[in-house]
Amino acid sequence: MATQPLTASPVDSSVKSTIVRSKTRSQPFLRPTFRILDRLAPTLAARLAQRLFFTPPRAVLREEEREILDAGRRGTIEHRGDRLAIWRWGEGPRALLVHGWGGHAGQMTALVEPLVAAGYEVVAVDLPGHGLSSGDRASVRHFADAIAHVAQGLGGIDALIAHSLGSAGSTLALSRGLAVRRAVFFAPPARFDAIWARFRGGLGMSAATWTRFQRRAEAWLGLTFAEIAPADLAPDLRVPLLVIHGTGDREVSLQEGELLQRRWPLARLHRAEGLGHLRVLKDAACIDAARHFLAASQR
Repeated sequence: MATQPLTASPVDSSVKSTIVRSKTRSQPFLRPTFRILDRLAPTLAARLAQRLFFTPPRAVLREEEREILDAGRRGTIEHRGDRLAIWRWGEGPRALLVHGWGGHAGQMTALVEPLVAAGYEVVAVDLPGHGLSSGDRASVRHFADAIAHVAQGLGGIDALIAHSLGSAGSTLALSRGLAVRRAVFFAPPARFDAIWARFRGGLGMSAATWTRFQRRAEAWLGLTFAEIAPADLAPDLRVPLLVIHGTGDREVSLQEGELLQRRWPLARLHRAEGLGHLRVLKDAACIDAARHFLAASQR
């Protein structure tokens, strides 16, 4: 594991969604251009859709998040030609923090101090194509591979705390053998239907082009979309899980978290009244619930 200074990556402050960003606001000609390609050159449209779908934005790092990251021990882990940025705080059993789509390690930093105080070594990572890590493409499969690789590089982890699509990547990693004592998922999706529908609707993609896009994407990923739905992987998992989901989440509905909790044998649900997709990561009551749940594995 290398330990070297990291430089800032470009950010795209126009992107608001942490799941599937729509570029139609910042690029108003994208939708009409795509509609023309969809009719006249569907293969080219499918290729463009693949690039758009799997290219994450670089989200803005807030000053308070930067301060916590700067207080950590910075380093990098090499993974399949990419350089993954990591930060570490404290000593003890390891807790790995995993952000969501279009996010970065800074979004998870409100959890650092409480977990260090609880006796953990806390590790946060920027996943491929995110934050200060290299790469320009990502997916749930890329997330899962990186999470498993980082865990192995650290010598194993005891707790896994993930947000949004990072939870989906974590679920895939767990289904492939990643070992942890307990996991906490903030605002996790159970299926991807809503994400795909929003993406298709944003571009005005026809059913025929969608079929071409799905075929191309699955060939690139080396697996089918049906193989990675968290709700379908959950019944075979035996890791105790706490799902924390805000009732006001407009990105991933509370029903998604409820479904995942029902399908996961050792899962429980914490409803965060009135909170949205990102606010659950900063809320003191949610963080306290996560800390108490993880503490049970240390008794």
